[in-house]
Amino acid sequence: MRLQLSGRLEQQQVLAPQLILSMDILQLGVADLEARIQQEFTENPALELVDPTPGETTTASTSSDEETRRLMEIVDRWEKPMTGERRQVGSSDASDAKHEALMNTADRPESLEGFLLRQLQLVDLDQSQKRACELVCGNLDEKGWFIGSCEDLALCSGVSVDAIEQALQRVRQLDPPGIGAVDLADCLLLQLGCDQDAIEYRIVAECLQDLLENALPRIAQTLKVSLGDVQEACDLIRQLDPDPGSRFVDTSHLGIVPEITIDEVGDHFVARLSQDRLPDLRISPACTAILKEPEVKKEVADYIRTRVEGARWLIHAIDQRRRTLLDIAQAIVDRQQDFLRDGVSQIQALTMQEIADATGVHISTVSRSSNGKYMQTSNGVIELRRLFTGGVAREDGKVASRESICEAIRDIVGEEDINYPLSDTQLTNKLTHSGVKIARRTVTKYRERAGIPQAKLRKRYSA
Repeated sequence: MRLQLSGRLEQQQVLAPQLILSMDILQLGVADLEARIQQEFTENPALELVDPTPGETTTASTSSDEETRRLMEIVDRWEKPMTGERRQVGSSDASDAKHEALMNTADRPESLEGFLLRQLQLVDLDQSQKRACELVCGNLDEKGWFIGSCEDLALCSGVSVDAIEQALQRVRQLDPPGIGAVDLADCLLLQLGCDQDAIEYRIVAECLQDLLENALPRIAQTLKVSLGDVQEACDLIRQLDPDPGSRFVDTSHLGIVPEITIDEVGDHFVARLSQDRLPDLRISPACTAILKEPEVKKEVADYIRTRVEGARWLIHAIDQRRRTLLDIAQAIVDRQQDFLRDGVSQIQALTMQEIADATGVHISTVSRSSNGKYMQTSNGVIELRRLFTGGVAREDGKVASRESICEAIRDIVGEEDINYPLSDTQLTNKLTHSGVKIARRTVTKYRERAGIPQAKLRKRYSA
């Protein structure tokens, strides 16, 4: 065996940390970007929020003596041995600003478990009963349904099965109605609260699958009641909430916040950024001043230099995100003027490649800029990605976008006879007569995209 060394040249693409950060910041929605800025603001002492309030003294405007005193305190705190405490680098003003920002964070809404436990405080229970009820409340899913079985919960908690069953019955009597159900039928029956001989009760208990399929004649035949009574009972049942606990789910992180606002200037629409929620950031003058001090130790200077560089990258990435998002939004607006003027039915067929060519960026940049970003228009709030849509050829040679076809299907269904709803084949014929050449299976796909159930589920019955 002989060993030898050899060399090889190859090209390998390596993304710079700044580029990776810019791509991460670009794809974040405004809510996630706020959280990212808050995290960086808390962790990086070199990052400061620009105070927009006039008349207040900033760090940069303090006297040189005060600035020097503060800087030396920072260095002293770094050089002193730490006993389980995190080293603090930054001015006390910056720390106070961080603390105030954290204290101003909105409280989370009340959870379902907390709401139920608050009601149980008004019930006369001994400690063992209260403990069993707390176990049941903690064993509900987001819909408010009871998870598993009483036997399993008793085995895991060491509480008797009888105590768990009694606690479950107590919880099922609390608000909102339907809490503690074990399945869909149980949830609906808890909310009905009617006699077992009532038509509504019998439909849910005996004919739930027929109800889901809107097979009302079969229900009338099974229960031996009139079709009109069945229709009236089903209308009442459909007003019930199958997920009574869902109203307590915290959706604040899912809130839609439009970053783009559309203004009408003359006969043209212009996009602008809504920057109300994003704070302005800057490099801490205290940290940059420390780097100029000759007596600062090397490890202190290296730490501060790293933090300053990280803050500078973040500020640059956020500024670049704003410019990119505005350029892409304006390019979309220029090609969707009819939608902004006349509504969703006038959305034009548009691809991301067209916008990439118009703005001079890669198509992946367009995708990151449009996903999860929302635009405030006179027709409501719409996601940028929704304005990218394929289409179907019309007889006049133009292309009808998916959104315009979905809107056309909604209009047709809205005008149909509810006793004789239109099938997908009939919807296809009506669209064809209007000049849209489309296949029936495509109509089915667009109908489902529009959230419209099939014909048999839309049918209403009369006596």
